[in-house]
Amino acid sequence: AQAAGREGVLCLGVQAAFIESQRRTRHSGASILFAQRSRRPATLTWMVVDVQILPGEPCIPSKAGSEKPSCSMQELGEPLGWYDAATYARLRRSAFEVASDRPTNLARVFDSLIKALAMGMRRSRKGDRDERDPQAECITLAGTDWETRAHLKAHCQEMLRRYPENARLDDNDLALMRAVLTLHPRGQEKLQDCVGMTVGVHPEYNNRCFVLVYGSGRTEDFSYVRCIDNAPTAEELAQRQICDTLCGLLRLHPASSEHVAQMIEERFPSYRGKEGAVVERHRSWTKSVLQIVSQTPAVSEFLLRVLVRRMIEMDAAIQKMEGELEQEGDEMAAEEAEKTQKQSQLTIMAHILDATMTVAFEYLQRSLDCNAADAENRLVFSLMGIFESTVMLTHRSRCVQFLWFYLASLRPPWTETLLSLLLRTAFAPTASIHKRLISLAYLASFVARAKFLTINFTLRTVQYIATLAREQMQAAETRILAGELSHPQSLLFLYAVQAMCYVLCFNMDEFAKPLDPAVPARNALHVLLNEGAPEVGAEAFGPVLESCANPIARINRQVAEQFCHCLRPHLPQVSAMLQQRITSFSMDQSPSHFCTGDAAGLDLFFPFDPYRLRHSSVFVLSIYRDWTDDDESTADPAEEADGFVKAKINAPHRNSQSEAESASDASDMDFVDTHTGQNERGFTPLVGPSPAFRPRGSTDMADIMSPLCMPMGVPVDEDDGFLLPSASVPMDAASGSPLLSSFMNSGAYREGGTNSSGGTAPTAMQ
Repeated sequence: AQAAGREGVLCLGVQAAFIESQRRTRHSGASILFAQRSRRPATLTWMVVDVQILPGEPCIPSKAGSEKPSCSMQELGEPLGWYDAATYARLRRSAFEVASDRPTNLARVFDSLIKALAMGMRRSRKGDRDERDPQAECITLAGTDWETRAHLKAHCQEMLRRYPENARLDDNDLALMRAVLTLHPRGQEKLQDCVGMTVGVHPEYNNRCFVLVYGSGRTEDFSYVRCIDNAPTAEELAQRQICDTLCGLLRLHPASSEHVAQMIEERFPSYRGKEGAVVERHRSWTKSVLQIVSQTPAVSEFLLRVLVRRMIEMDAAIQKMEGELEQEGDEMAAEEAEKTQKQSQLTIMAHILDATMTVAFEYLQRSLDCNAADAENRLVFSLMGIFESTVMLTHRSRCVQFLWFYLASLRPPWTETLLSLLLRTAFAPTASIHKRLISLAYLASFVARAKFLTINFTLRTVQYIATLAREQMQAAETRILAGELSHPQSLLFLYAVQAMCYVLCFNMDEFAKPLDPAVPARNALHVLLNEGAPEVGAEAFGPVLESCANPIARINRQVAEQFCHCLRPHLPQVSAMLQQRITSFSMDQSPSHFCTGDAAGLDLFFPFDPYRLRHSSVFVLSIYRDWTDDDESTADPAEEADGFVKAKINAPHRNSQSEAESASDASDMDFVDTHTGQNERGFTPLVGPSPAFRPRGSTDMADIMSPLCMPMGVPVDEDDGFLLPSASVPMDAASGSPLLSSFMNSGAYREGGTNSSGGTAPTAMQ
């Protein structure tokens, strides 16, 4: 480019030079263009340097007649070599050499890397007799090697028992616990101004824990369990390097992304059998997949979808096995040895799912619990698509969907996106009845259980559900009175009524508070039930409860009776009327007339019933609303129905790999890090959905995403020193440019530059 300031010519010059450099080299995308501008403003010097790797990789220039790679393909294909610190650097360099000089072997290089990731650290090289290396689970911390994660937890637990309450740790133990704390997501922040550490009792969970002491006198507790769960094992450290090599090669050869993603899908470890029972192997594999997702956007959505699908399969298998064990226990027909084996397999699978969920939660927190950026919104966009296509349609899942429960809690726009997706699916006439019923179940369970949800979000959502019930009421009454309870219109109407009653059971006291302090007698319950209103609005739920189809008596019996019980203190007459309808109906009808959804192929379930996995529950406890009830409920206290199960996170699936781990977890509760509250995440009391929050519209994710997710332009401060660029072409150069002269002398330019007051044409700067 000869003339400084001609940006268009400059861009064309850059593109032309880059295209020429690719044409002159054998490997597309392997050339890097360097520009060096001399001191003379009107000249620009370009250099094209042919290299075979990106910045940060070992520099391997392409030469004619280059030497053979330092490792053979047989050595590259040996998985054990990638875990050997003495040979890894040589293998890595050879992988880049082979990928650059012999692209035909690129697929074999990728296959060897993925095979090494899938197999993990091995002790033998003899094929079928390969055994897992005991050093794979070794953790090095504060200069000490620990055989397994469980041994390190047991040592920390022994420290908690050894010290009396409020006693300070000695220097050796303090050094270890400071090293443990560095593994916490906020470890460096917590260590600032820390002058010591004591043993105390957590004020909320009543468990012994480590307490940080600061120079200001302030104290703060932390969970050592969560820290140790983040400690990298020897296998994980080696797999991080393997993933770095794999991602580096993918950046050089992006056309191989699809092939690599398919190979990773085929290599997912099994969660059944002896080999699949290694929890650390699944933990390391999940971390490796998420590392590739973070570094390689081309395969991120595909791999996330595969990972979620495998977690869903494991989750559904656990629920199925639990049901089989309960049935065998009732029938007392199974052999004791067979039942013991199934129970053992069940606990191992639950432990694997717990570890995988913990890694997934950590990934979401690390990737999203920061500043809202375009990359974060792309990740949320992908995750919402995965939820719609995979998670929603698997109603036997009990745990995996809590990833989206946690995701929605991070920011109000993401809450709105999830609610919009569910509402639009429920209202979509083209969606299958199965999917519409599922969306209503998710809506009811999410709105009822989300502690972070504000009254504005909750009220607007239930108003839309009431609107759906009102729209379906007339057609449903005809079907129900004709005995067609399994008709889609009947099911959709009854499920909408059930969703409304279920949400109100959890939010009755909140809805009973005045909407306007100036009118204390007017609250959300009056708005929803149309009590005292001269006109019936489209969102009123009262007419639905008074329908001739008697929907309150046809929904789930437990939900109906809990609704009447919760409504009694606020609207006793309405509660008594509804209770009478339930009682009179149940005397004439069998329990099969209550809505179960069996005809639609859908069992009654509430997706966000209490989370049951022990360690990963740390991400759910502070944002989850538990069911509370008094002793005056008319429901059978001996029967704990779905939807009203109280949280018992520590009890189920207390699965452990060893006695050491069991002992370490015996009295420790991996409590929640409550540093970031609802207000810090944006859930202030007055926050609510945006004007774009509507139940009807396109179900395409690009339209469902809340507009608040889109980054807004940053206003320019007048005092920030920002200056507009000068004119690209000086005015005195017009005479030397025929094209510019013709533009400036054209009639359109002269007419457009003359204002109404007879002014002249503006200058170039104007």
